[in-house]
Amino acid sequence: MDSFLASFGLDRISFDSLLPTPWLIALGVAIFLAALMIAMGRLKSSFPRLVAGLALILALLNPQIVTEDRQALPDTVIILKDASQSMQIGQREALMAEASSTLAQRLAAEDALDVITVQIPESEDGTQLAKTLTEALGNAPASRLAGVIALTDGRPHDVSEATADIMPEGVPFHAFILGDPNARDRRIAATVAPKFGVVGEQAEFVLQVDDPGFEGERAQIEVKLNGTIKARFPITIGRPVSIPLEIEKRGSNTVEMSVAAVEGELTTNNNLFVSEISGIRDRLRVLLITGEPHNGGRAWRNLLKSDPALDLVQFTILTVPRVKRTNARESELSLIQFPTRQLFEEKLDEFDLIIFDQYQRRSMSVARGRARPTIPPQYFQNIANYVEDGGALLLATGPAFATENSLFRTALASILPTRPTGEISEGAYRPVLNSKGQRHPITASFTGETSASWGQWYRAIDNNPVSGNVLMDGPDGVPLFVIDKVGDGRVAMLMSDHAWLWAKGHDGGGPYREIFRRTAHWLMGEPDLESEILKATADGGRLQIERRSLNDVTGDVEVKYPDGTSVRTSLTQVADGVYQGDVPIKGQGAYRLQNGDVSTITAIGALNPREFSELLPTTDILAPLSEASGGLTKLLGVDASALPDFRRVSSGRATSGSNWAGLVAHNDYTVTKSRRTPLAPGLIFFGLFFLFLAWAWRREGL
Repeated sequence: MDSFLASFGLDRISFDSLLPTPWLIALGVAIFLAALMIAMGRLKSSFPRLVAGLALILALLNPQIVTEDRQALPDTVIILKDASQSMQIGQREALMAEASSTLAQRLAAEDALDVITVQIPESEDGTQLAKTLTEALGNAPASRLAGVIALTDGRPHDVSEATADIMPEGVPFHAFILGDPNARDRRIAATVAPKFGVVGEQAEFVLQVDDPGFEGERAQIEVKLNGTIKARFPITIGRPVSIPLEIEKRGSNTVEMSVAAVEGELTTNNNLFVSEISGIRDRLRVLLITGEPHNGGRAWRNLLKSDPALDLVQFTILTVPRVKRTNARESELSLIQFPTRQLFEEKLDEFDLIIFDQYQRRSMSVARGRARPTIPPQYFQNIANYVEDGGALLLATGPAFATENSLFRTALASILPTRPTGEISEGAYRPVLNSKGQRHPITASFTGETSASWGQWYRAIDNNPVSGNVLMDGPDGVPLFVIDKVGDGRVAMLMSDHAWLWAKGHDGGGPYREIFRRTAHWLMGEPDLESEILKATADGGRLQIERRSLNDVTGDVEVKYPDGTSVRTSLTQVADGVYQGDVPIKGQGAYRLQNGDVSTITAIGALNPREFSELLPTTDILAPLSEASGGLTKLLGVDASALPDFRRVSSGRATSGSNWAGLVAHNDYTVTKSRRTPLAPGLIFFGLFFLFLAWAWRREGL
């Protein structure tokens, strides 16, 4: 309609009425009704009178010719450039640079175009093209938008059928796909990866290796749990396989599944799948055996019973008869039978922790003139095997440990970290934390509280440590609290029978409950109480590394990036037993850190970025969006210069063809100056009014 009016020059006419608009409307209605009544009365002057009225109204409208000085406004083109991690592999960065340069030259040849370039940044949720497009459209002038052009590998992760609704009507979306579609990309992923599992039970993982074009071939995979290789075996590409893994510890367990790389792969980033599964314990079962009634016996029971996560099974040996001839059976010499066979043979593995509190080797009963050991020697060997296989043992010793009845004179000697000298130190002293005790998580938080505030003990069992770590010292440096890792299990030894004095508040008491609660949880594998820790966190583009140890740390930390490259960094001591360092962050994914025998994995962003789930370029994802908006999707492959021709098209016309992409020409403008001149002198319109009125009178007189 605007173009039709413009063809006659009518788009330049405006009105500056001499009367208010309602008055003009009322006058027009009156003139029309008067003309209608005259026509109904068959008077000859109806037509001249009507024309005269129209001339009067036209004179009162005061028509003006508007003359404008116009400045054309450029149309806007939005270019979306994929800057995600998948565009940094292989030759894609070079292809992007070449395509961008070629596109800039093509668009520069078009008149009146304003180009806005927007980067699609990397994200934990993958390539967010739709989100970036929405933000770009919100910042562009909608009335002058010529089109949107995307340079990408065609692997956005937020594009769906609803994305087409984002595009303004009549504005085309053109997508040009970069990357070699014939490249090889072997990848591994878990279709089932549980997040929680019960410690000691198996969690079922289902993984699959994909290698487009090589389905049915065999690939070697490796499975690690907490840094230890659990399995290596071949699987068939394209077929899922179930892998059961036994959860080893409470807290975070790291599962790594990797597939062997092949020559010609785009990247090995997706050859590794990393998952964290939280190990939980249904209930922790503790076996407490008290060798004889004593003042501190109830302190251990109260400590263990106060933890709702523990199930306690306790046996206390009340009396031991002298060895003498009697025909009494064992069941007749005790209130209940001590079920040694059930405890130490049949159900030993059901316990998470075994505690011997002032236990000594001795006979429990006499039958037919023969003494029978309370716990037969072979069962101590079972306990030693139980610890080496991952169990936990705590010995709270007493004076008997320094005698011939000591538990050190059993098969337990092979797993105990210290041996008795046969001497006992008597006299008041205050336990103190040594240098390792001030560093170890079990006791580190109590540094500075020792001799000044802790209550006194009065006996210590002299001993010589042979392994493990001494955390607490007694009189004259006697080792008082010793811990050790044995095989897959753990052992702790308290070399005094006076710890219960703290529980009673004697001489001010001490941290009895907290220290030995932590000891119990350390024995059962609590990750937060580990002494050798390597961890890292992201902070402002840097990976902050922290290393904790009971000993001086030497050597660098090796950091392996998600893309397979690695870097080494030195550590600086910032506190007693605490060392720190940092390296720059390089993309999201799993970062592997190694310092000596200590290693860890930390995630920056996602452990298994969606960005690397599928890497081969494709037109399938963006083609529906282009078709819905009238745009073009084209696979450029490795020929980044193969961009189509660009044409300016009028609004409402086709915006793409088989070998060309259209950009809408809106021909928008802004007015810099405007002038108004009367269409004709007002007297002419009034003259016409009187002329036609005179004609009407004349016709009525005929």
